[in-house]
Amino acid sequence: MGDGWLDPGTCGVKLAEFEHMTQQMTRAGPQLAELAHQLWQALHGAKVSTAPAMEIKRIAAWADQAAADLRRRNQLAHQLDRQQLSFVVCRPDGNYLKLPDRYTDQVAYAAGRRSAGLFHRAAAGDAAAQTALKRIRADDVTPMFAKGLLEALGPTDLLELPMDLTRRLGGDIRQHRDGVDAHAAETRAILAILGQSLALATRPGTEAYLGPDYLQKLTAAGRANFPPLSAPPAGAAGYQALSTLLTAAGDTRFSATFIDVVGNDMVAYDSDLRKQLGEAPLLDLASRNGLGNALDPTTTKVDPTERKTDFLTPLLNAAALSGKEGSQALLGHTPMGPFQKDREPSYTSSLAYLLHDRRAVWAATDHGAALGKALQTAATGQDEESVRLAFAAGKILADDARKHFEVKNGRLVAADRGPFDSLGHGQIGDAIARPKHYDELSGLRPAMATVLVAHMEKLHDIVRLDALTGEPGSTRMTSGDLDYLLLDVTRDAGAYEKLLMGQTAHAKIVIDRTVAENGDLSNAIAGEGVMFGRLLEARHQSVLAEEARLAEDLARMRKYVGLGIGVLPVGPTLIAERVPGGKALEVAMLEVTGVVTDAVAKRLVDNPDQTILAPTTETESVERLFNQMVVSSLATQGRLDGPGLAGKPFATKGPDPTIRPIESMSTAELGEFLRWANGVLKLNDLGEDVQNSVRNGQEKTAGNFKGSDGKSVDPGLRR
Repeated sequence: MGDGWLDPGTCGVKLAEFEHMTQQMTRAGPQLAELAHQLWQALHGAKVSTAPAMEIKRIAAWADQAAADLRRRNQLAHQLDRQQLSFVVCRPDGNYLKLPDRYTDQVAYAAGRRSAGLFHRAAAGDAAAQTALKRIRADDVTPMFAKGLLEALGPTDLLELPMDLTRRLGGDIRQHRDGVDAHAAETRAILAILGQSLALATRPGTEAYLGPDYLQKLTAAGRANFPPLSAPPAGAAGYQALSTLLTAAGDTRFSATFIDVVGNDMVAYDSDLRKQLGEAPLLDLASRNGLGNALDPTTTKVDPTERKTDFLTPLLNAAALSGKEGSQALLGHTPMGPFQKDREPSYTSSLAYLLHDRRAVWAATDHGAALGKALQTAATGQDEESVRLAFAAGKILADDARKHFEVKNGRLVAADRGPFDSLGHGQIGDAIARPKHYDELSGLRPAMATVLVAHMEKLHDIVRLDALTGEPGSTRMTSGDLDYLLLDVTRDAGAYEKLLMGQTAHAKIVIDRTVAENGDLSNAIAGEGVMFGRLLEARHQSVLAEEARLAEDLARMRKYVGLGIGVLPVGPTLIAERVPGGKALEVAMLEVTGVVTDAVAKRLVDNPDQTILAPTTETESVERLFNQMVVSSLATQGRLDGPGLAGKPFATKGPDPTIRPIESMSTAELGEFLRWANGVLKLNDLGEDVQNSVRNGQEKTAGNFKGSDGKSVDPGLRR
């Protein structure tokens, strides 16, 4: 009943038929999208117009939107019918339920409040309530529905529901009961609704916001124990349930206010627990109840294999997802608590607690990977707080690295025993054995490498300032601190490669700018070569002379040369023309590093000739890369054009030949171009400058790794 597509006034529906139509439309969207994809592939492969496929794709998107609207209306229809709140219209063809067109805020709010009872009954195993909740999808939850639901439940009940749900599911898994996969799917769906609702109803500035009082009550419920007389690790803490809801919320963003108020209290609560738990993590409910992968969104078959998720891991993931403001609110927070006493200023934040005090706790779970995500979000910008957090983290990691390595017989080796007590507060009582404690935060290294690349220009500033004054500047880090930080981060091969890409991008920009301004290349090479040397030496020392890794590193550097990444264009003298001064480098670093990394991946597909100017050492590889950069910059500026290019495969044809764009050259043409340019420019003197600067960087870095007798390690890399 009604005109057109659900008349904007009112429409009438038959419940059974409307339910059936809703199910059909829900299935239609994904099916149409898949059909559009397959048709597009076929039409594109046949080199004919893909317009029909795009039209089907448009219809699929409409169907998705219509399905979401129908699901809302269908749920409302069932609620109105059950509570007899609607008019029934009798017609010859049957009885129709008169249904309002819109899910108004008032209706959604009331629906949320009425649904609270369903969650309680579903958690207790009521099949009818579970069936009713299946009509609610997390993606369809509106802010006002969320507000009504959370108001009706209250913070304590909200946190008890995940405990009841996961406890029942854990029992089914342990007893190997039939239907456990379906039970897990139902549990995930219910938790997703609760998690989504929590995110929506705790956003300030919206009509659904429950207010600061609710957040304070939530922190009180989070610190409560269930049952009341228990204490972790016995029983369960409210924050363990909240952690499970943070995971269930998926990609829904929590507000910076929520992260600041509730998230920072979760960190403070954990610091209080260290006295009881020592280095044992407090797990989320999935880990505590042995659910394995049962709560993972992609799970189709439950695997109860033990996995451990620290209850702070979902918080850190949520902070990263919330954006820079939320991540900074968490990591930059300065709490008032016992772990602040007798600390340096840089060690009085939540960041210091998570990175330093809690270091050994992360070793039992994700080795700091989630912490790395939050840090990367908080510290890769160029605002004052991003820079502060980046180098506060760097200083903490550098200080720890100094304690985790020692010099023996001229070599750097990992210390056998950790210098911290069980709380990570320093030498209190007997030191505990902590084998390979330098890898406790191994999961954080790739993210920290990204943070350092974002501030690569400031890393150069640290080295320059230290050479002039021997004192740290605004970053509070000396070149020795930097070398110990690189020693830690470069132990991860992926992090090391990211730093090399970043430094290559930095050198590329500097050389492009120097050539464009007719500047002194020897000065540019000196500064860039020193940083390459520091990276090479830190990596060599960090892998403790493991031959397999050293061979891998040489192969990596040879690959860079063979791919010709030094000649890859990264933009017209990049940012140099758009933003004046050193700030340009800081703004551009992640962007340019991404360009270089993408170009490397593209060239790998082309199976390049790895014999192009093949280097025999890593230092020689850097020399070849610099040669490529200089040649590329001169070619981009037109300095190599002229009659001598006539007939060359890498030049344009005609009376006034010019060098073709680098990206248009084949592998063979690129190799020919580099050999020709090397002969024309006679880059031997340049190569000597590169070798000296790289060697200088290596020796400076090795000199910063000193033993108790004051003697330094021997530099590991020489030409």
